[in-house]
Amino acid sequence: MNSIFLHSTLLQIGFLDTPSVLMVTLTALAFLVTWGINRISILRIRRRVKESKEIYDIIQHTLDVNANYVVRLDLRQRWGYNLHGQFLPEAGMGYEESFQYMHPEDQQHYRRFIAKLYHEGAETAECIFRWDISGDQHAGEWRYMHDQGVAEYVEGLKTPINIFCTLTDQTEQILQEQEEHELTDKYRKTFEESLVGLAFYDQEGHLLTVNQKMREILKFQSEDDPYYFEKTLYDMPIFREVLANRHAEELYFCSKTIIMDRDVNCYTEIRVHPIHDEQGALVYITLSIRDVTQERALYLQSKQNGLEMRRANEEIQNLENEIQYLMDSCDMCFWRTNFADKTVTFYKGLKTAMPPMDFEELRAHFVQSTFKDDLLDPEHRLQKPKAELTLCHPFFHEGEALQWNIIDSVPYHDQDGKQLGTYGIIRNVTPLIQKQEQLKQETERAQNSGRMKSVFMANMTHEIRTPLNAIVGFSDVLSMLETPEEKQEIVRVIMNNCDMLLRLINDILAVSAIDGGGSIYVHAVETNFAEDFEAICKSLAQRIQNPNVAFIQENPYTTLTAVLDKERIQQVITNFVTNAVKYTNEGHIKVGYKQQDGGLYFYCEDTGAGIPKEDQDKIFERFVKLNDYVQGTGLGLNISKAIVEAFHGQIGVNSEGAGQGSTFWFWIPCDIKTKI
Repeated sequence: MNSIFLHSTLLQIGFLDTPSVLMVTLTALAFLVTWGINRISILRIRRRVKESKEIYDIIQHTLDVNANYVVRLDLRQRWGYNLHGQFLPEAGMGYEESFQYMHPEDQQHYRRFIAKLYHEGAETAECIFRWDISGDQHAGEWRYMHDQGVAEYVEGLKTPINIFCTLTDQTEQILQEQEEHELTDKYRKTFEESLVGLAFYDQEGHLLTVNQKMREILKFQSEDDPYYFEKTLYDMPIFREVLANRHAEELYFCSKTIIMDRDVNCYTEIRVHPIHDEQGALVYITLSIRDVTQERALYLQSKQNGLEMRRANEEIQNLENEIQYLMDSCDMCFWRTNFADKTVTFYKGLKTAMPPMDFEELRAHFVQSTFKDDLLDPEHRLQKPKAELTLCHPFFHEGEALQWNIIDSVPYHDQDGKQLGTYGIIRNVTPLIQKQEQLKQETERAQNSGRMKSVFMANMTHEIRTPLNAIVGFSDVLSMLETPEEKQEIVRVIMNNCDMLLRLINDILAVSAIDGGGSIYVHAVETNFAEDFEAICKSLAQRIQNPNVAFIQENPYTTLTAVLDKERIQQVITNFVTNAVKYTNEGHIKVGYKQQDGGLYFYCEDTGAGIPKEDQDKIFERFVKLNDYVQGTGLGLNISKAIVEAFHGQIGVNSEGAGQGSTFWFWIPCDIKTKI
């Protein structure tokens, strides 16, 4: 409008001539047309953008509402990306990796789904698969996913480059359908079950339909037997009382059904089940009848069989218990060999089998046995029953100690008389053999003890006679002597022999007490053992009459207050010194003690004859004398050992051998109060 007005004005004032006016007009019109077209295009584009956005919002809303996921499968990279939702990890997932989260039964089905879009040229396809939503935990939290796939092609390629998959979780729907399907099948199978007769009645008790089994049980005369279709359920004699006042309720009972005119005589299991609508009104009544006549007969027979079986099982169990008791108490097991596969199986009980072992392993167990050679050719060498006492490694015991076993072998055969192997019992008689060996040793020991006692009596007779003869002889001489010095010497000899005789008697009494089942009594009291040791040494020093032997005492303390039995300690030290005096002709005898390891360590060192290495282990045994020409009973060291053991201490001897001297020692625990 403005252009026309401007054009008219220019014409009026004479600025434009006619051709110029036409040109200007055309130009203005062209401008207006172009502007109008552009304006219309812009509006159309805006409208389409708005419509596209609305469509996108609708699609987005639909996907959100339906809990859908959209995934793009890049077929060239074999990788999947999320387009909508977080079905896959943020970085996506490889094609092969995705099968780790897919149910194994659905993987092949999913591969066919991909193949249909990729290889078969289909534009769309769909499938349902189970997906583990627990992710890397692989907890088996399966969800049913419906996958609607669309293939994307580009010009010039026969195969798609992408597959866009819309995934919908249909777990609840599928599970509900499965439940409904299972429920439908359940009712269908229930109705069609051949063992149960089913009938449906309306709320008034009129029969609607029955299955074939019901007709067979009640022997219908025809498909629409008037007896059942004309009468109501409430009028039938069997239900007349239980369904009083025409009121249907859940019933279950067993009855003997008798219909004389139809020759029906059977035991039945009957169930009545009313069906109500949502308001609780009765709609239908179902009736099921099952013929349990044969089951009842089988039940009664089974009950009788059960009683007999129970009695038989009890008898078998008692026999098994008795056999097991015998096997356990006699320490034995059953065994059975198989020649076909060269194996043997041991049975610790009637039902407890140990792992089989082959013949080579079995041969390795035998130490002294002909069975070891028999197993090299068992078909010929084990044809007859055989029993043998064998020395072998344990078959059914722990440990490596050898055992004595009595093995019985009996062949067994198949129906054709071919020997299949052997069976028998292996009984461990090691304790019996040991008892026999102990009995043998005890017999020898008793014999030796008798001989030793005879030798002991002879020695004792000689040992006692020697000091007695000296006492009697010197007593007779004592009255003939005149000088005091001579009498004093004779008295000293008599006193020494009296002391020797007293020690012999004390040793005999101590041994008798021990043999009689008694023990050495220890009475520990608190004492100053340093002073006691000095007194003991003064007494022991008088026993050394040989001027070539020096007596040395080592008392490391002036005061040692301790709790101990000084008389028993003096008895042991005295026995040590007495032995040292007998076997030491020159040198010294040294007696001492020291505190050690929570107790006191005593020792008696001499430079005498010494003790050979081979005799040091038996020196403390009873009646042992290394030199039969030396006076003594062989009891002193044995009694000393018993005393030290009563203290819960230790005793021993150290010697480098014959001619090297000896050191007898013992250690006892004691409570030391003070020491200076």
